[in-house]
Amino acid sequence: MTIILIAIAYLTYAAFWVRLSLHAVVWLRAVRQHATGPSAAPGKPLHASAMTLIDLLLFRRLFASNKPLWLGSWAFHTAFFIVILRHLRYFLEPVPDCIVQVQPFGVFAGYVMAFSLAYVIFLRTVTKTKYVSYQNYIILGLVFLISATGLVMRNYFPPDLVDVKSFVMGLVAMRPAPLPAGFFFSLHFFLVLLLVPFLPFHLFTAPFVAFEARKREFRLDKVMHDR
Repeated sequence: MTIILIAIAYLTYAAFWVRLSLHAVVWLRAVRQHATGPSAAPGKPLHASAMTLIDLLLFRRLFASNKPLWLGSWAFHTAFFIVILRHLRYFLEPVPDCIVQVQPFGVFAGYVMAFSLAYVIFLRTVTKTKYVSYQNYIILGLVFLISATGLVMRNYFPPDLVDVKSFVMGLVAMRPAPLPAGFFFSLHFFLVLLLVPFLPFHLFTAPFVAFEARKREFRLDKVMHDR
């Protein structure tokens, strides 16, 4: 089992960077075409940057269109970010003080993430939200299972954290260590590997895409009103 999971982990890691690189190339080509096209007039970069940051941090567009869904989505993404920060302790040695300080908040965020994700799934199922693909439901389901198995380990079947860190650091350093004992850790880790191929890679370029959209809005506003 250890060898199989390690092999899957490295294959998933390689596939992730290959796919991300391909998406980056496509996005860069699109940006260059836009920059040299007829719509490449100067905009308001500082204003656009500020508004883009608000859009990304507060999910402003979702708030305007669906407030109940916005509440669950914003809570989930915020909690997810804190949980990721908490898990950095397994990848870093020594662990920075800022990561140590976030640990108690990360535990609370784990519960928030699970419940807010269940709330989002419920809303999307009951309201039959349009334009939600099956892949989106797969992603939500996988993240919920990852969250649930994490909470099960936290409360009922805690793995040996020294073994967990040794295993993770071994993967990072290309010196694989034995898989920590425990069914739920193996399941948790396998679910994370399953999630990676389904990651919506446009999220990695979302800040840049949102920034370009904001600049285009300012250019359009200038054309409509500066006559």
